[in-house]
Amino acid sequence: MIEFLLADFNTSFAIALGTVIALALLEGVGMLIGLSLMSLLDQISPIEFDLEVDTEFSDVGITPLLGWLCLNRLPLLIWLVLLMTSFAITGYSINFILLSTPSFLLSPFIVTTLAFICAIFSTRYIGIPLARLLPKNESSAVSNNSFNGLIAKITIGTAKKGSPAEASLLDKFNQKHYVLVSPDNAEDVFTQGEEVVLVEKQQNTWLAIRFTQ
Repeated sequence: MIEFLLADFNTSFAIALGTVIALALLEGVGMLIGLSLMSLLDQISPIEFDLEVDTEFSDVGITPLLGWLCLNRLPLLIWLVLLMTSFAITGYSINFILLSTPSFLLSPFIVTTLAFICAIFSTRYIGIPLARLLPKNESSAVSNNSFNGLIAKITIGTAKKGSPAEASLLDKFNQKHYVLVSPDNAEDVFTQGEEVVLVEKQQNTWLAIRFTQ
């Protein structure tokens, strides 16, 4: 079995499966030290996921495509794990069937392409019901613009103008999120443990002011 999983023609699927295992381990370690890879990925991603789109290809463009792929319904980490797991399982299954029928052979490129296409559709059709089971995860993935006015605490690094640091906060559902913050005032410097108030969402960071009681 191990020889089959690590065979040359299964290299791409082994990499995908290994990445899933590595992400799971990183998330587990992060939870122990108070750092959620899931929340951090959602905050630093260059793609905004708060999309209101139809579930079918009613329009042409990136926005309906992202909605069709369920990127607006699932946290980015869960979506990536679902895609790579589907890709690995599909690829291994195709190659296993091909080995059982040696008279019918396909090149690794064709198998990889078929596995990726199947993984795309699998991610969509598994992602839709999965998103219904994770209503809070969906909220945390799409509502980061509503953090305005919330208090966050610097957890890692020192925040200076143009040099953000990581901060944690609790939303209205009492869920923990991690964001990157930098001072709104160029003269301010926020150190680890300080509390700040989020005032303006930038592309990948939040501008903040010092919290005073």
